Amino acid sequence: MTITVIGLGICLPRRNNRGQVITLVVITALLTATLCIIRDVDRPFGGIINVAPTAITEAERQATRDFTANHPAAELPCDDQGNRRTV
Repeated sequence: MTITVIGLGICLPRRNNRGQVITLVVITALLTATLCIIRDVDRPFGGIINVAPTAITEAERQATRDFTANHPAAELPCDDQGNRRTV
């Protein structure tokens, strides 16, 4: 992103460049916001916007309940860490 902004800044004319500077600032803000959103989506529990894991915990509890109700004699196919059990 830094190289892109510097490249665009070098291409600006030396005089009467108010519109180009405003465009450069807007593009820089949009690129920065896009990178922050991508980072936040990649890390939902530690990004800029904090998401509590309660919904995932509830989904895990319901999946475990349904599996044990339908297969009472079987063990869950994974351990507590989510790793697949070997047969």
